[in-house]
Amino acid sequence: MGGAGRILVVDDERFFQELFREVLQAAGHQVRAVASGAAALEELAREHFDVLLTDVVMPGLDGIALSREARKRDPDLEVVAITGHDDVRLAVQAMKAGCADFLTKPVDRDELVSVCEKALARVRLRREHSQLLNENLEFARSQALYRQGLQIMATLDGERLQDLALSVLARVSDAQGAALWVADEKGALALRGYRGLVDRAALPPRIDPKDPEWAPRLSEPVPAAAPGAKDATEGFLVPLLADGEPVGVALLSDRARGRFEPDQHAAAQTVADFTAIAVKNARRFHALERIGLRDRDTGAYNLAYFIDYAGKEFYKARRYGRSFSLVVLSIDNAEQMRKEGGRELYRRGLRDVVTAVSRVARDADILAKVSESEYYVLLPETDYFGALMFLRRAAEEIRREESIRELEKRVPVLLSMGASTFPKDGEDFDELLHWARARVQEQRGSLLRRLHLGDVAANAFWELADLLLSERAHIPDSSPSNRVPYDAELFAAAQREAAREIGRDPRARGLLYVGAREKIASAPVLDALPPGEPASRASDTSVHVYLLGPRGPDPARIGHPLVTEVYVDGDQRFAGHEFLLFISEHAAYGLLAGPGGRMFHTSDVPLVDALVSKLQTLYDLQPI
Repeated sequence: MGGAGRILVVDDERFFQELFREVLQAAGHQVRAVASGAAALEELAREHFDVLLTDVVMPGLDGIALSREARKRDPDLEVVAITGHDDVRLAVQAMKAGCADFLTKPVDRDELVSVCEKALARVRLRREHSQLLNENLEFARSQALYRQGLQIMATLDGERLQDLALSVLARVSDAQGAALWVADEKGALALRGYRGLVDRAALPPRIDPKDPEWAPRLSEPVPAAAPGAKDATEGFLVPLLADGEPVGVALLSDRARGRFEPDQHAAAQTVADFTAIAVKNARRFHALERIGLRDRDTGAYNLAYFIDYAGKEFYKARRYGRSFSLVVLSIDNAEQMRKEGGRELYRRGLRDVVTAVSRVARDADILAKVSESEYYVLLPETDYFGALMFLRRAAEEIRREESIRELEKRVPVLLSMGASTFPKDGEDFDELLHWARARVQEQRGSLLRRLHLGDVAANAFWELADLLLSERAHIPDSSPSNRVPYDAELFAAAQREAAREIGRDPRARGLLYVGAREKIASAPVLDALPPGEPASRASDTSVHVYLLGPRGPDPARIGHPLVTEVYVDGDQRFAGHEFLLFISEHAAYGLLAGPGGRMFHTSDVPLVDALVSKLQTLYDLQPI
């Protein structure tokens, strides 16, 4: 314990007054308890208190108004709000009113003591600063540093917080180069900003805090030498630690005047400590804000919150050159499902659709309800290929829901999804929405929907291929699919064209599968693929090429860095079939050849993706 503090407890229920007084007095603190906001202001006028612990919901002057008035009278007063679990919006308002922390009833005794003592620690820190300033004007710089720290802590918007912290860190350390990594939803530290004299290409996009190279530098609140620097005087790292866990790390380099000295190290670490607390508070605030903005029936966010979040994503994407995707999910026969499935089963089905999509989504993804039959999903830092994979996984998860399977016994569940990506498809929301809805319409018109091909088993690739090659599958004139007589040169030309497409944008993600009747080492695609080393391209932004077929009598390793060989000598279906399946950020194409002397080719994106998915399942290939 850091020493006794004076705490004023405000609650209109006597039980909680006595409970909080007993717990805090047992921890060694002086406690006064009153039953109303008006009584609290009288006590604050008569005596000085370090911490105000107040209930939010009270008759008369409530906790929010009390917090504002108390902080107006004494800006150094620490305020901790207490609220019930159902009062999420009030908790958010309390934080905006100046509360440093909040608790929810029923309050855990240990958490109550811990939160109050952290508030007292901040009070003691302010007092120490004040005493030092009175003793020596040299400490005026510390006060300025502290004010900047308070400015950081007062920022609840994550993006603005990161920009502000980076600016202050560079300023207080006199650094000409700075970069900041902040923990993502999986605990990895993701690069969130950089400025000045830094080599962007040399900055790792993500840092694993458990990596042996990084862990020692992130475990203690002490500046450490930056990677590549001889010591911390050339460039240094400052960890952002909250409750002993790394929530970020900053890199500071190239001091404007000479080398970095202990004063710059200490100032940067102080700002980093403030930033760590601010990051944690901003995330808690954001989580509370999200809870209060969800649709009661489905748990999806409302449209107003989605639009606000999307605006911030546009800002980030434009500023840092990032991409993101917008998904539109449509329930095409919602009214029919309600009538034939019954209202209760229909409502349960809607909730389970949101639940299923949420399982696929990351913490940073936002799912919003637009209407009973339409939903939007925002996928930050996701390219178009990543969005296509999201659509596939979301559709699979939805079909697994028990309520959806029960509904389908009574009525077809027609789900259509489409995605668009910034900046590939547009640079404002209306453009992205237009293209996402256009792709929803494309899915509705796909052969996959028209012929009910999605009902084919997950591993039934060959059954689906034979169906598409046969006359049993009628192809409308308006379809981007067709059957033609078998042409070996067409199959070879398609391979070469797919390889050239990879060469046009080698960093675009995608998959190319080629199945050959003869030995795969002679596949025409190999001659047209661009050369390259795997290390020269990001592993998550390149095309993967898979060649499937017999090894041949004189096997030889292909050795191309983009190609994975899959030998299927025991599979007799390759004796009569060939195929090419290509799907990427820019294109989708499928070509099937069967023993009947026919070929089927298509640019139907949902159909190509279904063929890829079933091929992956059948041969246990990489399910990107």
